Amino acid sequence: MRSRPETEELRAACLQAVSALAEVSADWLAIGTDRRVNGELSPASTGSFAGFGVDVAVSLRDGASRDCGVDELPLSALVAGWLRERAGAGSVRMRLLDEETSPAVARRVGAGLSNPSWGEPTGLLVLADGPRRFGDYEREGDPDWATELLSGGLAVPGSGKLDELDADSAERSGVVGRAALQALSGVVGSDDVAWRGELLHSATPFGVGYHVAVWTRAE
Repeated sequence: MRSRPETEELRAACLQAVSALAEVSADWLAIGTDRRVNGELSPASTGSFAGFGVDVAVSLRDGASRDCGVDELPLSALVAGWLRERAGAGSVRMRLLDEETSPAVARRVGAGLSNPSWGEPTGLLVLADGPRRFGDYEREGDPDWATELLSGGLAVPGSGKLDELDADSAERSGVVGRAALQALSGVVGSDDVAWRGELLHSATPFGVGYHVAVWTRAE
């Protein structure tokens, strides 16, 4: 997919982040949200951005067959598949939470993913976006406040800022994937090793906020 000038820095930051992830592991776990689908998708899933105006096919696993057509994948899964291919990773397991999952439940999901007994390093990709700075989102929500929580929380793992965004405020401010971010908070909160973070990008092209960060265990 070709990028517009307004999103070139965002795309570069995303590719920088997933390239770092690929250096850790060729097999990833991704967390996103959706209002229709939840649970874990098959790693053999394939999809296309055709519904978003660009007929670009992606897959969650290298070499997945597209002979039987493509699945109607949620946007977060499509982006995860596209990033996997750009980074040269082998596969990505896609875990989808309901968009309305409570912060407490999301953190418990994340805590269940933090397992120091795993034998191999694991790459964790978390997908979300927002807030939105137009229309009802500005009239009814607080995009500035949500931006401060997201950019600040992603820059400093364990700061607790990501946990402050409740479901209602996130929806009114146009944040999509809030539960996935709070699952990430649960991963760090349940780990006895400190984490460090680097915020690579934070901007609002076309009125939508995008924040790109890389977190690593400080071992």
